[in-house]
Amino acid sequence: MKRIFLVLVAAGLGLAGCRRTHQPAPADPLGDAFRTQAQEEGLSRTETEGKRLFARYCATCHGESGQGDGQNAYNLDPKPPAFQQSLQAHAPTYWRQIIEGGSAAVGRSPLCPPWGRALSAREIDALSAYLAALGRAASPAVPAGPAS
Repeated sequence: MKRIFLVLVAAGLGLAGCRRTHQPAPADPLGDAFRTQAQEEGLSRTETEGKRLFARYCATCHGESGQGDGQNAYNLDPKPPAFQQSLQAHAPTYWRQIIEGGSAAVGRSPLCPPWGRALSAREIDALSAYLAALGRAASPAVPAGPAS
């Protein structure tokens, strides 16, 4: 009888040790930095995700803010375009084609690689949203009307 009691106690303690406890999510300092900066810049959640993807996949050539001045830009001929000027000249579908198929997909230099297989549709949407935000940032401010 004593053995059965000990087995039951040991089993109970063993099951209690297997119980799942709520673990907090691991710290993400880079993600936190992007979210803070995005809030300061007035970016949506999707645009923030696009900014993170841009930093990972595009900034090496295009530069942190899309000026065509990334650390690898000096190696490229032709140089990457400055997005603030070129984004306004084309529709978002054009930029999506470049993201998915590379710049050669639209008859431009083959130096920009296709990301259509590496990025999900959601990630491509986020990157497109961030490019649109870059284009908005480059738009000239609407002049205020005359004071009444």
